[in-house]
Amino acid sequence: MRKTAIIAEYNPFHNGHLHQAERARIETGADAVIAVMSAQFTQRGEPAAFDKWSRAKAAVQTGAIDLVVELPTRYGVQRADRFASAAVAIAERMQCQTLSFGSESGDITAVKRAAAANIEATPAYQTALKEALDQGRSSAKASSEAFGALYPDFDLTLPNNILAYHYAKAATTIELHTIRRLGAGYHDPSVSDVMSATGVRGHYLETGMVRAVPDATRALFADVSMAHWSLYWPVLQYKLRTTPKDVLDQLVGIDSSLSPRLIQAGLEPTFEQALARLLTRRYTRTAIQRALVSVLVHWRRDELPERFDEVPYVRPLAFNAIGRIVLKGIKKDVPLMSKYHPDLAFEARVTEAYRLPLGNRSLVEHVQTPQFIDSK
Repeated sequence: MRKTAIIAEYNPFHNGHLHQAERARIETGADAVIAVMSAQFTQRGEPAAFDKWSRAKAAVQTGAIDLVVELPTRYGVQRADRFASAAVAIAERMQCQTLSFGSESGDITAVKRAAAANIEATPAYQTALKEALDQGRSSAKASSEAFGALYPDFDLTLPNNILAYHYAKAATTIELHTIRRLGAGYHDPSVSDVMSATGVRGHYLETGMVRAVPDATRALFADVSMAHWSLYWPVLQYKLRTTPKDVLDQLVGIDSSLSPRLIQAGLEPTFEQALARLLTRRYTRTAIQRALVSVLVHWRRDELPERFDEVPYVRPLAFNAIGRIVLKGIKKDVPLMSKYHPDLAFEARVTEAYRLPLGNRSLVEHVQTPQFIDSK
């Protein structure tokens, strides 16, 4: 069986995702398309619009995806290189022959050349990176500027190109395939038949209307409360106002400079006001949101994985008949996590924090099992 992996967040699954998955199946000759999907919080530190089981179910219901497996939170709410290393490791462990991803360039040769150049290993890059950091740039901004100065042939400031680059750096046994991103860019809020996930969510919050998504995703908006940071602000206010600074300093993504700023931001009445107070050249929205995830779930640095290119298990969330065949084919070689296990204790903690303001009693890690979807 030929298997193609897609690394995704489906926040939510929209028409662009549908196009990508359908083209990936055709262009890679895949018998099965497998999504490695972020859990309750995204790579950039936002609460996913809908819980991981609902998003996985909707993706399989479209017929474009045969199996969705989880990218655990400890690996998924990370900077791009760590996120990519973990997700690619899962795809390779599942014996996928191809990894397909969207990119702004749409040129797989350009992606491979950029990764093979190994710019980060050069003394010139380290010098340029230090200079950018000394000027107060965030680590992500400093990295992209240093890379661009030495390798102008590949734009590492574009979100999908960044992930494509790190997928190529992480890949060892898997063949790479890319599709040029269709329609709106990652942060583009414009309204059309192909919108970004940001645009889909923003349009819904502004108008109450859902556009540019398959029917399976449309049903989520009708049936499930959409999560966003403002819903979590009362809980975060409490935690920021009552957690000692030395305890905050031990959490992932928080240092002794950020912790007092977080404590002061906890006095603001709304999430957006707090965010505006926290934003600086050094502390980007993404960095702050990841820090707030750490506060919400009390994620200590000693709970970080020792390695990001090794994920100890594969956890299916939803699958159809083809996905079932995939799981049967790998179960002897891959540690599948289909029932609750003590190794999922951290993930259970994340889900409890995620579901708290949503009032959804069914979101309990201990009772959830993979969902079979008849997508015929």
